[in-house]
Amino acid sequence: MTDNSFWDSSPDEAVARHGEFRLTVAHPPLPGPEGRLAAHDAARAREFAAAFGTVDAVLEDLGTVPATDAIPLWTRTDLDLVRVGCWGGVTEIRDAALANTSGTFPVDEQADALARLFPGAVVVASAVVDHNSPYGAWKFVHPSGVNVFAAGWGGQGDWTVLGDPAAVVAAFGIDPARLAEKGIDTGAEPGALDWSGLARLALARVAPLDRRGLSASVLRVRHTEEATGDMEETWIES
Repeated sequence: MTDNSFWDSSPDEAVARHGEFRLTVAHPPLPGPEGRLAAHDAARAREFAAAFGTVDAVLEDLGTVPATDAIPLWTRTDLDLVRVGCWGGVTEIRDAALANTSGTFPVDEQADALARLFPGAVVVASAVVDHNSPYGAWKFVHPSGVNVFAAGWGGQGDWTVLGDPAAVVAAFGIDPARLAEKGIDTGAEPGALDWSGLARLALARVAPLDRRGLSASVLRVRHTEEATGDMEETWIES
């Protein structure tokens, strides 16, 4: 263990791959696509990060950045940074620990944990990592009872899918014309379905996706021992 963490690798170890990862919780009353998001609440962001299931402790508050800024992933220390935006009833965390190729599903686990904690909320989560071929995991939870999870390697047939993606369309009220416009076919094989596109359309139904003008907190955390081991395998090991 090095530098007050559970990592085996050194802080300057290069990150071997890239990806995208986020989990969004929207509480009622949902602002909807035409609503406005409130200014960022840094104190609530720190509280949310400290209670998040992949995080052992918040070590440092590094202030805020524009919510639209890209997340740099160059060295192992970058993986210790989480970004949290708390905009009124909408909270979004971007945590590299959500992406995992080692056989467990933090996207599924963390979304379900938050749905149990906030039974009236919408939770949408996704994580995609380029690991020779793209590996992704997506989760949709709606207070109507819809709970859909999918994970697998792009272009391959051996996927884990729990629930029906068509149920996401119905629960979130996604216009079929928007699906056609984006080329999303919920009847397609899981490896061919645009899950990320479906997640964007679902989120767009509950809150505006435009984050311009908003800020988010950058927090240095110590991830849990389990999450750190999975991150080591997903992001560092070649």
